[in-house]
Amino acid sequence: MTASIPSTPTRFVGFDSGGEVFLSQGRVLRGIYPGEGVLYRKVLRICETHDLFQLGIVKTRELQANPHPSLPYDIVLEHEKIPFITYPHEWPASMLKVAALFHIDLYARLGPYGLTVKDWHPYNILFKGTEPVFVDFTSIIPVYDLRNEEYLTPPCIPRLFRNVWDTTSAYFYEMYRRMFVPYFLFPLYMINNGNHSRARRRMLETAMNTADSVIRQDEVFNAGSRGWKHYKAKDLLKKLALSQRSITKRWFLRLLRAEVKRLSVFRQSSNYSDYYSAKNEGFGFEPSSEWTEKQHTTYQAIKRLGPRTLLDMGSNTGWFSIMAARLGCQVVAFDIDEACADILYQRARQYDLDILPLVMDMTKLTRDIPPLDFENEPSRSLIGGQAPLLLSAEKRLKCDMVLALAIVHHLALGHGIGFDEIVNKLGAFVTKYLLIEFVAKEDKLIEADPDFFPAYNADPRGFGWYTLDRFTRELRRRFRDVDIRKSHPESRVILICTR
Repeated sequence: MTASIPSTPTRFVGFDSGGEVFLSQGRVLRGIYPGEGVLYRKVLRICETHDLFQLGIVKTRELQANPHPSLPYDIVLEHEKIPFITYPHEWPASMLKVAALFHIDLYARLGPYGLTVKDWHPYNILFKGTEPVFVDFTSIIPVYDLRNEEYLTPPCIPRLFRNVWDTTSAYFYEMYRRMFVPYFLFPLYMINNGNHSRARRRMLETAMNTADSVIRQDEVFNAGSRGWKHYKAKDLLKKLALSQRSITKRWFLRLLRAEVKRLSVFRQSSNYSDYYSAKNEGFGFEPSSEWTEKQHTTYQAIKRLGPRTLLDMGSNTGWFSIMAARLGCQVVAFDIDEACADILYQRARQYDLDILPLVMDMTKLTRDIPPLDFENEPSRSLIGGQAPLLLSAEKRLKCDMVLALAIVHHLALGHGIGFDEIVNKLGAFVTKYLLIEFVAKEDKLIEADPDFFPAYNADPRGFGWYTLDRFTRELRRRFRDVDIRKSHPESRVILICTR
């Protein structure tokens, strides 16, 4: 009998000096580099003995044998696979705040066990539904090993505190100022100041290890302003708190947590956050006579086809996302409107629904972004090869079923995007089924507000191609079956497409 040959691992690009993460036959593995096995076996034993995984650390175990013996790792770990990879610039503001508080709490809870985290940024966090998970296991190290981290050495100690801080204080502050401040705190302050879209743009532009700059203080505060003075006062208090002679630095963490907690980032309303109530469609989630044809058709399709994962594009405040989650789907929902995504996150978190809300623009999806080349930090990867550091939305968010309700006419009549491109864009996320709504040009909402569809309004005669027949033909080029069902009102239909 011939032994099976392990598949080639697919590497996730990273810069950790302890090990590297890769996919192997659908499993998430981490190879620990030569010379690092003793350290991370020790950390794993502490986590297992005290069940520290309940703190939100990704569930991890050591494999008995290396499935890729040609790669001479000291040990190989297996992590729980989180369904979807997302990035901070895609999270609604409330999720970013939850992630920041989670990270602070993780520092506080690891301290009594002599452990800490050597990186303090949001790129080590993924969301499993609404709950944050810390996924960079090799960032967890003994507190006293911080002094061995080259990127933190030597720490920059403010002159006033050189005689009162201990070594741990110096390294805590170095991590805080270099990572937590530009990647967590400054974006949250920008959002608190009402600059949601700018914060989101700058988070993408300064994504860790893809850019050679970070968000600066002068982007957040005007020098001498009231907000700037308050921030400076809080920073001084935190520096004083670091004088505490304790490896846990409880005072510092309590002050930081209170500061983040007070930031107001939740957007409660927008022009679209009352969408369902404005249309008198804010019904319950069990089938009823009040439901429209659109709701009945979508419900019946999800229940009949039974997708495990579902992507709701243009989800608004998530009526269909909630319905799908109640039917047992793992749901990803995205919308261009931040308030809508934030409202959905609050609801999903309140009712413990498996929904991952994101702020995304269908016309400006995250693309593959390569890492910076750090000549002074050569990669220790045993797998090697070039790969993006940030992956495109299409690679990360594929689902069994995609709902695209009330989105085609916005892309076509609003942006002038042709059916072939629309179907390609949507189809890139579909593994099995696409439920897509077509809205005729004669729809009352289109006729009543043509300014809302600028491409069509500028040249109505140029949209003779925008017909249900042509759209159906385009779908049938890429899906083996297209079933047309009723929607609501009569100027709309839903097409159920099967790969």
